[in-house]
Amino acid sequence: MPLYYFDFHDGCRRSFDDDGQEFPDINAARDEALSTLFNVAKDARPAGDRRDCLTHVSDEAGKVLFRARLSLFPEWLP
Repeated sequence: MPLYYFDFHDGCRRSFDDDGQEFPDINAARDEALSTLFNVAKDARPAGDRRDCLTHVSDEAGKVLFRARLSLFPEWLP
């Protein structure tokens, strides 16, 4: 099975995957990235209410195959 690497950024911290994980295909790796992204975003506590969490999924050659951004921009309405 191919190895996929997952890098995350929550606006303050970055996490780089040096080991990779095996998945049968990019769709399974995508599902894992999205699940982890939600968990990272939930735990992220940057200053203020705004949150912007990112993930990149790369293959063994380092090519980014998938990326996702989860953003929270709360605002008061008049």
